[in-house]
Amino acid sequence: MKIITKYMLKQLLLGFILITSGLLLIVWLSQSLRLFQILLESKVSIWLFVQLTLMLVPSYLTVISPIALFAVTLYAYNKMITDRELTILRAAGMSAMDLAKPVFIVGTIFTILGFYISLVLVPKADANFREFRWKIQHDVSHLLLQPGEFTNLGRDATIFIQEKGKNGELFNIFLHDKHSPKSKVTVMAKQGEIVYQNGTPKIGLIDGSRQEYVYSTGRFSVLRFDSYNIDFGGSKKEKKRNQRHTEMSFKDLMNATKDDFMFNGNFDKKSYNKLKVEAAKRIVMPILNFAFMLIAAAGLLTGNFNRQGHGKRVVCTILVMAFFEVFTIGLSNRCTIDLGLLPVFCILPIIPLIGGIYVIKHAGSFKFKRINAIINRLSIYLEKLFEKVKAMKANKLNEALSEDASNIKQKNKSKFNKKGKQKRRR
Repeated sequence: MKIITKYMLKQLLLGFILITSGLLLIVWLSQSLRLFQILLESKVSIWLFVQLTLMLVPSYLTVISPIALFAVTLYAYNKMITDRELTILRAAGMSAMDLAKPVFIVGTIFTILGFYISLVLVPKADANFREFRWKIQHDVSHLLLQPGEFTNLGRDATIFIQEKGKNGELFNIFLHDKHSPKSKVTVMAKQGEIVYQNGTPKIGLIDGSRQEYVYSTGRFSVLRFDSYNIDFGGSKKEKKRNQRHTEMSFKDLMNATKDDFMFNGNFDKKSYNKLKVEAAKRIVMPILNFAFMLIAAAGLLTGNFNRQGHGKRVVCTILVMAFFEVFTIGLSNRCTIDLGLLPVFCILPIIPLIGGIYVIKHAGSFKFKRINAIINRLSIYLEKLFEKVKAMKANKLNEALSEDASNIKQKNKSKFNKKGKQKRRR
């Protein structure tokens, strides 16, 4: 491997780490604010909250990594142009393909990593995130009980534990329950644990006593027990979490059929389309890593040195990338409505791949005059077409106005004739 290739690889990898870290931090902070209410309502510890938000990182990476790779490639080659490094390397005999070798290496590596993240990590992380969030919102029994704190179980029950073991054991438990309007109960136990019966969490107590006071009779009773189970905040029906399409594996997404979305004889087209679009996204998004790097390399490795600067090339390159990014997002959203556009969505990232390789390969003989000529012809054709459409609209408007004028004249004539007949009758 040449020294210049190693030098550029270091720049690309270090730049990618810095840019991706910054973007991930911004996105992570913005998403953490949405989940901050869970921390306040469920009394979740900060570490558990951080774990919950970190589970979203793989899904962020699939969106951020193509943009970060484009930005670092654009910055690296732009710096080499301003420092006259590219001019020297070209004078030394290096072609555009030689200068683009780091892009091909890094693009291939991150495309393979992107497939692994998209096909393996993203569904697992999303499933863990939603499962964890569901447990926090609907089943916080394993999170609420903190040693040395009084915890409210609903409105009418309070529990206190002195110590909590590594495996979830509870020691020296005190529970006061007054949800019944007829009596209030106080339970004390030396040891306990959280158990589940039919999906309902209960507190299993060992070696303790149950004291009950009845309001109507004033009777106070004490019951000593070896084992005793108490509903955690009252008995509730078992709740199940609905699985989303982002949690499904690629195999399940591809094997889904229309029969799976028939409900009472009606076909849920929108949900079926979402599954197929999600499967296509997991293939398309990793390819954008390579495609966007080639767009940046093709934009800056072509053309000759200009002392006035190369700002136009940088702006045009950014606009091309932005066009593909916006068009990809818009087309993916459109595919959820019309699944017939899905092949176009799958082919879309191949266009910058082939186009970028062609432009870099023919950088020395590639002439932009032909493209400018084609663009000029297209602009002239579009202007003529626009003028024709404008003329047609004007003709239709004139015809409509003439028809309205003739109708008004006929109405006026009929009114005039009616008035004349009335005068004659008089």
